[in-house]
Amino acid sequence: MVAVSKSNRRVRELRKLIRRGSYRDEMQVYVIEGRGLLREAALTGNIPIDIFVAENDSDMASEVSALLSEGSTVWDMEEKVMRSVASTQNPQSVVATVPMVKYSLDDILESSPSFLVIGVEINDPGNAGTIIRTAAASGADAVIFSHGSVDVYNPKVVRASAGGIFRIPVIRSMDIADLLRSCEKNGIALLGLAGEGQIEYSTYNFDHPIALLVGNEARGLDRSVVGELEAQISIPMEAGVESLNAAVALAIVSFEVHRQRTLNDV
Repeated sequence: MVAVSKSNRRVRELRKLIRRGSYRDEMQVYVIEGRGLLREAALTGNIPIDIFVAENDSDMASEVSALLSEGSTVWDMEEKVMRSVASTQNPQSVVATVPMVKYSLDDILESSPSFLVIGVEINDPGNAGTIIRTAAASGADAVIFSHGSVDVYNPKVVRASAGGIFRIPVIRSMDIADLLRSCEKNGIALLGLAGEGQIEYSTYNFDHPIALLVGNEARGLDRSVVGELEAQISIPMEAGVESLNAAVALAIVSFEVHRQRTLNDV
């Protein structure tokens, strides 16, 4: 393990990768923080380029050695340097850089997907990460974010995905009109989550190829998008509550999709 100082070129690059989306795009690399994400990366074959371990954390150093025997450079980083670099106030003792994996819509459609999740202008990093995590857990084939959505490689999104970003294809910054046309051409029904939807999610038959759309946290789905939908799906609520968090609403309906399809497979 090689010691690394605050002025080291790798540390300067790490800081830029955490803070600047344009630099992540230029380098085609992003950052993961913490033991859990490092494990998920190793389990899914996403081998880090560089791994920075806080000095004096022998347990973490041993775990890194056990998880990744080759393919990564491991650096010993002073704790004060780790605190200055990490994106959280209480940083964990390991940070790593990981190559981006690029997916195209054509690649996804060629596999005849039956369940796509589409985030339309999702601005909150926590919501975006939770949407990725939920889509992976509920058996979706891919997650696609439209133009105007948060960068999926933002460290907050990556943390909120809890490893989901390694387990499901994620496409970012797509033109929503082009995306909807492509879904329609491929026989994928467009379903939108909307409080004013006329069809309750538990009564809809999801046993056909679908794309489940969730809209912006404040505005929902634009009228131009709603006009392309086959159906607007709603979630009945009590106590006068009019709406749910975007990621929560998606989770409820996504697991209903999973439930129905699991029953149909029995």
